[in-house]
Amino acid sequence: MFSYDQVQQLNRLEIEIYKYIMGHPVEVSTMTIRQLANQIHVSATSILRFLKRMGYDGYSEFKFMLKEQMRKDAEQPLSQTIVPMRAFFDRMNLPDITTKIKRASQMIHDAKMVVVLGTGTSAGLANYGNHLLADFGIYSMLLANAFQPRPVGKIDLADTVLLILSVSGQTNNVIQQGLYYQQNGAKLIGITASAHSTLAEIADITLTYDIPEVQAISGGRALSQLPVVYYLEQLAIMVQPLS
Repeated sequence: MFSYDQVQQLNRLEIEIYKYIMGHPVEVSTMTIRQLANQIHVSATSILRFLKRMGYDGYSEFKFMLKEQMRKDAEQPLSQTIVPMRAFFDRMNLPDITTKIKRASQMIHDAKMVVVLGTGTSAGLANYGNHLLADFGIYSMLLANAFQPRPVGKIDLADTVLLILSVSGQTNNVIQQGLYYQQNGAKLIGITASAHSTLAEIADITLTYDIPEVQAISGGRALSQLPVVYYLEQLAIMVQPLS
């Protein structure tokens, strides 16, 4: 219902509207615009502005198209679980995405050392990324402690790349490490779920995956980390031909 090009033009507030709709289509299909606005904590005007940017004349037309999409999905139940991932991988063939991955791979290739950082749910993926890069002949190290204090003396990190994995792109200690590395000459690559996060703003290259959350067994919400694995593997694989 929303094209990649349209989503790329959204601001931070509109991204939140987009994510809620994509993550709760059944609930949204029964809501009035005011109920939806209250649920997302935005104004009805913001929702109408969002829909206009997405190509809809109004809320009624949008709800009609949403129900039609749900009807089509019901005819192919399996597609309901793979649609977000299919959309993500479809985007990976777009020139601007492939160019970003190539630039990031070149940056890693030219560095003498790559430092990989991730906390929380990203910690395990950072560990995987570190091993993956090492397996492809890239000198890499895992920064397991985002609270690590800054050295007393100044360090020249001009030949270093800091690869940060962060779902929100807003974790304070992670951002502080990124700024420290940059201030000492390092290049910064960010992989984050939020294209409008602080990490996305400060990184030299940002690889994003704005996909909806899914319902977890515990009752909470979770975000697939498959895009992160894809990015890590592409970065490692694309460095080899450059060597």
